[in-house]
Amino acid sequence: MLLKQYLKEHHKPLKPVNPKKSETKVPKDTKCPDCRAPSKYLYFNDGKKRSQIKCKVCDCLFNLHRRLIRKTKFWCPHCNHALYLWKHRRDCSIYKCDNDQCSVFTNNFKKLNRLEKALRKTKSSQFKLRYQYREYHFTNEQLQHSAPDQSNFIFNIRNSMNTLCLALTFHISLGISARKTAFILQNVFQLQASYQTVLNYTLYAAPYCHRFNLEFKGSVESTQAGDETYIKVAGKHAYTFFFITPTRRKITSYHIDDSRDTLPATIAMTEAIRTAPDNQSPTFITDGNPSYPSGIHFLNEPRNNNKISHKKVIGLQNLDSESTEFRPFKQLIERLNRTYKFHTQAANGFNNIKGAISLTTLFVTYYNFFRPHASLDYESPIPRDDLLSIPTLQGKWAQVLNTAFLLN
Repeated sequence: MLLKQYLKEHHKPLKPVNPKKSETKVPKDTKCPDCRAPSKYLYFNDGKKRSQIKCKVCDCLFNLHRRLIRKTKFWCPHCNHALYLWKHRRDCSIYKCDNDQCSVFTNNFKKLNRLEKALRKTKSSQFKLRYQYREYHFTNEQLQHSAPDQSNFIFNIRNSMNTLCLALTFHISLGISARKTAFILQNVFQLQASYQTVLNYTLYAAPYCHRFNLEFKGSVESTQAGDETYIKVAGKHAYTFFFITPTRRKITSYHIDDSRDTLPATIAMTEAIRTAPDNQSPTFITDGNPSYPSGIHFLNEPRNNNKISHKKVIGLQNLDSESTEFRPFKQLIERLNRTYKFHTQAANGFNNIKGAISLTTLFVTYYNFFRPHASLDYESPIPRDDLLSIPTLQGKWAQVLNTAFLLN
């Protein structure tokens, strides 16, 4: 039709292509995909590459060897259907299977009752029926726990160890601000120390206490409650992740990060189960933050047995059976957050992340090894014989620092 139209308009037929060299001829079995013109009307349009062909009849451009480019990266293991990108986050991307004939979808759909099927038409996001796969953007090597700066050497201080431990007693154990602590040291004990000196003492003592916390944490229970609470660092929100055991009230993990994403949640959970027995099946109880189940999926991938389970407590009211059963564990971690807030409130925010990590590390040392709990018959969560025999708080701080120094 195009050749006839050309003949009618120009009163002469369209001449075929006449290549001068044989190697520039288009293969005889090639045809234009648009107008089906034969090879005599086709020629290479990209010089020596000879990959792009142009049709002289309809000016269509196409490749000699078509390349099949697949954007699909993952496939459903149950139905071999291509997965599509559902959600993209900084730490992971979630892919979902949209095949209605997938066995995962059909089996989960059959489990819905009549009311749930009606609710699914208006609130489909309430039901996780389809197969999902998470692609994580971090590796095990990136699971680095937040730690105080190791460059500060505690024995470079100009005052005595007793002065340092007195400062930690007032500033950390009693939750008094650095300025009031310096005021007490000067006007009660006649010790020359400024508020900046008190802040420096926390930086010096934190690396040793962090080493002490990790070394003597001991075994953990199979059930732990976790949550994150915000603090102010340089005028912006940062988040402290805590995990605690319900029986001994032991803080098993503490991690500070500038976000509530999957990576910091995974780091906190990794430390929480670091000392767990190999045959233990941990259970984490958290709120509805999606970072926790995403991190649990990452931790469960290499685990063949004793996988980690997750229980969620949603909202302030018990609207489902799971929230009703595990609400006491959530209240336990919320009580810990209030205690932590009391000890950080005097700081009125932090100038940098180093100060936040140092104070949090010292708070965990005090909470786990010094602080008496009424529910534990006024024992500390991790009782130690070498600390029980010391009557004063400053003496306990000195014993912890000496023990931590010998761990080198």
